Amino acid sequence: MSRENLQSFSDSDESCNESDHSESSSSSSRAELGNSEEENMVEEPYQDEPLASDSDQDLEDGDEETDVDGLRPSTLEARFEGQINVNEWCKCQHCHGEALEDAMEFRCCHEVINAIGKLVFDGSIENIKCITQHEDFSALINPTVLMQVGPLLRYRRQTGSTQNEFLRSVAYRWLIRWLCGFMGWDNRRPLCACVYSAVRNKYPSSHKRGYKPVEDEQPGH
Repeated sequence: MSRENLQSFSDSDESCNESDHSESSSSSSRAELGNSEEENMVEEPYQDEPLASDSDQDLEDGDEETDVDGLRPSTLEARFEGQINVNEWCKCQHCHGEALEDAMEFRCCHEVINAIGKLVFDGSIENIKCITQHEDFSALINPTVLMQVGPLLRYRRQTGSTQNEFLRSVAYRWLIRWLCGFMGWDNRRPLCACVYSAVRNKYPSSHKRGYKPVEDEQPGH
């Protein structure tokens, strides 16, 4: 082989070696970069979980139990304290705050599941806005009717109570039976503001006592 051919072969070999070295260096750099990125990627807890929405956060911030009608005690208390005007929560237009004595009473019949359910079930909701406008309501709080159903509800007039206080107490029980059915003698639940207003206006009394969750058999509440 001539000297020129040997020189050409040597130059070609060196060029190949340089190319292989360059590719090897490039591959090594990419591998190192990949390893570096993997090292920088830190697996954080719950990173794949969806973010909480604003409504979810509100529930977490103000987690409060609701009553049988889905109302929060703090909401009822705010209504009782006058922080929320009656026009903002009364939809039946028959709720009057001045007749109410306890925060639990500050609820519209449209918020009471059994009351609105009765209006929807018999179609009354198409013609009237309030449970006190129902065709059966006036008869249910008639004094003659209440005097007759009082013993059936195991309710007797206590010494010292007026007839209006007695009739008022019987009316509450009778209306709850009408709306909710028989709940047991020791079970109670609040009525709506419009009902309390109607009953207390029909049977006024100087003895004021609001709804209490524990039955103590005292008339005139």
